[in-house]
Amino acid sequence: MSRSFPAIAVPLLAASLVISLDGAAAPPSAPSRVEKRLERRISSFRGEMGLYALNLETGKTLAVNADARFPAASVIKLAVMAEVERRIAEGTLDFGASVTLREADKVGEGTPLNALHAGVVLTVADLLRLMIGWSDNTATNLLLGLVGTRSVNALLDTHGLGKTRLYRPTFRDGKADVLPEEEREYGLGSTTPREAAELMARIADGRIGGKGAAEEMLAILATQQDRAMIPRGLPRTRAAILVGNKTGWDAEKRPDALGVRGEVRGDVAFVKGPRGRYVLAILARRVADTEPGPDNEALRTGADLSRIVWDAFQ
Repeated sequence: MSRSFPAIAVPLLAASLVISLDGAAAPPSAPSRVEKRLERRISSFRGEMGLYALNLETGKTLAVNADARFPAASVIKLAVMAEVERRIAEGTLDFGASVTLREADKVGEGTPLNALHAGVVLTVADLLRLMIGWSDNTATNLLLGLVGTRSVNALLDTHGLGKTRLYRPTFRDGKADVLPEEEREYGLGSTTPREAAELMARIADGRIGGKGAAEEMLAILATQQDRAMIPRGLPRTRAAILVGNKTGWDAEKRPDALGVRGEVRGDVAFVKGPRGRYVLAILARRVADTEPGPDNEALRTGADLSRIVWDAFQ
């Protein structure tokens, strides 16, 4: 079946890692001026937040709490998409393969597939767009029925992303396919800002499935309907800006020491501007502000951080 997503030119990027002459990883440097500015903005946030940004042209990075582990919520759907696209690239799954929606497949609320009648026939392409653009949980579970939780984690292991895990399909709390104790802490999945951004970088530069898969995945990410965090902080004149992102939102699975759960928020994005490309991950947990609207503190803080990164890289 022909693939209908618009093509996006994505130059391949060689993997970048600073190492010392003896081959060991270089020690972390002192925070840069920009990182100190990011830290100051995060310091006023009521919750825990981390950030990692990687300039795909220069290799420059910005990091604040970049290796702290966070519940991933729907951000983990990036990994599901990557594994589906890898399977398509290797020829073991077809983009036009059909999946029939059953009433028993429907989970969650307010997503497109739940409004459709049982018996509707969808393609893998349909499910990918719904899972990313609308964060459709039913679409996510249908795709996981094709590739499996363990296969997604095996892909992450192949790319050295050992702190990024998918534990189960959506809306199956306490019924983990893998690592049940971690599932009780993190829910659907877990990741760090560094690894989430690295996953996006590998998607964007073709290291997962090749250049064709990169173009398809970025085109799907560009259909994202939730633009309230990372894209929100960018310049209003966006004719020369491309943003593809995946957000996440959930409640904490375990309360803190005071018995408060709070919320989980996250956004991971590929940004292409006039002066090059970068990836950015912003993750938050124990978010005190649980208001659902765009003025939620996590979204406003993330938008401010996004603009600081834009100014630094662009």
